[in-house]
Amino acid sequence: MNMLLEQNLLSEMNCGSNYTCILKDNGLFLPTEYKVLQSQNNSCFVKCMKMLFNGQIQFYYLTSQYQTLSGLLNTLTPDSFLSIVTNLLANIIDVKNNGFLSCLNINIDFDHIYIDASNYQVKLVYIPTSRKVFSDNAQFENELRTSLIKLISKTASLSSSKNIQLMQDLSNGMLSMEDLYKRIKGNHNTSAERPGTPPEQSTYSDGSCTIIAINAPVNLAIEVNKDEFVIGKKADSVDGVISFNKMISRIHCKIIRKNNGFNVVDLRSANGTYVNRMRIQPDVPYPIKNGDILKLANSEFKVQIG
Repeated sequence: MNMLLEQNLLSEMNCGSNYTCILKDNGLFLPTEYKVLQSQNNSCFVKCMKMLFNGQIQFYYLTSQYQTLSGLLNTLTPDSFLSIVTNLLANIIDVKNNGFLSCLNINIDFDHIYIDASNYQVKLVYIPTSRKVFSDNAQFENELRTSLIKLISKTASLSSSKNIQLMQDLSNGMLSMEDLYKRIKGNHNTSAERPGTPPEQSTYSDGSCTIIAINAPVNLAIEVNKDEFVIGKKADSVDGVISFNKMISRIHCKIIRKNNGFNVVDLRSANGTYVNRMRIQPDVPYPIKNGDILKLANSEFKVQIG
């Protein structure tokens, strides 16, 4: 979600194989950030030039030598996609550590994440304006995580055990961007790792799945005993009934069992479904593993697999 587009402060236009943004209000332009952007030689950003278009400031991005992530997607193998994600995270970490520019001004729409197809290096579009693309870092990171998860889950050619693990890590709100980068690179010894959880643990399991209520007014353990197991408070419409909390929707979520693994899908519930404190997008499968905390509205459940 680009807030500049949502608020009609910016318009986009393709100029041949290059890309431009046009400001509706020239007062939004930040000359200092633009100068910093110009000084970033061989950086992670697409080269940008400021021009005028009918009196309005236009940012002209030289993208002709690159391909967009969405355009390149059908040609990628699971491993090449992982390389791109690794380079994307490395760029974001560099921006965070640099201190001169902000991740809040980066356009992370997959149509505007640019890839050098020869080496899978990632180039980002930076918009030097006082109004941000994202309201805060939490929104930026959540948008990036959920977009990547949705992309992997809906693209059959990206299916692999490594990418399933990546989806699992992206859905874990306790893992920072740095943690995610290290895990992809093969370093699983991060501070956010749960004590007692083997780093090599996979999303897959040969066992069953049970969700156990935590600090609830009743003892409740719901065993998932079918491939698509619906949970909610309306007894005649779901497989697992949670009746003690009115905040939980009548049809709240479902647990999907596939290839010996488990995913949770929010069914457009009113008060949301969370995996490890991160709210998941409706209708998008999120992998869950043993020990995860699943929150439905404001009730927490521990996931027990195996």
